[in-house]
Amino acid sequence: MNILKTALGTATLIVASSSAYAADVVDLGELHAGINTYTNTVAADSTFTNTFNFSLADVSTGTFSLSDLPLTNAGVNVLGFSDLSFNLYNSSDTWLAGSVAGGEFTFANLEAGNYYINVEGTTNGVAGGVYSGAISIQAVPEPGSYALLGLGLALVGVVASRRSKNLS
Repeated sequence: MNILKTALGTATLIVASSSAYAADVVDLGELHAGINTYTNTVAADSTFTNTFNFSLADVSTGTFSLSDLPLTNAGVNVLGFSDLSFNLYNSSDTWLAGSVAGGEFTFANLEAGNYYINVEGTTNGVAGGVYSGAISIQAVPEPGSYALLGLGLALVGVVASRRSKNLS
């Protein structure tokens, strides 16, 4: 019983300390290449939708994931969700992709502009639920980069050809 009280106390502190993230809409700002994370704590007995706004400065490919961070103690579900999903939309409110928690999706060639992710679900933990997500952004090379690469490879081929002729 003492362990359960400790777990509930810890869960209560987690929920209370992350109240700054409890907003329904969070602006993640402009995302750059690399891994960008978001997290939120949701109150007990809640059906919710949280929105995470972000923008991209260049054409990019993004891999999106979401994880439930469950906590159980002595068979009691302290933190968790009965369902949890996330969806990607553009600024025109057009659905682009989605998945359930524990899943991920990759969306190629996202144009520069504004986007948002809606995270939706229902908590079933006695202290609510906690989730964490990641957006991994990779820049898409511009056509000029491919042309420069092709020119460089051609130049290396010419140099190799000349060297092989000089060795003969």
